Amino acid sequence: MADDPKKQARDRKLASTQEHEVAYIVKTAKVTRQKALEAIREAGPSREKVLEYLERK
Repeated sequence: MADDPKKQARDRKLASTQEHEVAYIVKTAKVTRQKALEAIREAGPSREKVLEYLERK
């Protein structure tokens, strides 16, 4: 995601290890912070793929 969370360009579909991104994934997927970080590393930066990865686990 962009450094400015208000930007809504292409970066809105990407996940990173920035704290607000991890918090979003933790809240959305209802997983721990550690599992969210693992999913980002394994599935890549696409937020959609990260959430799909967590659904399969």
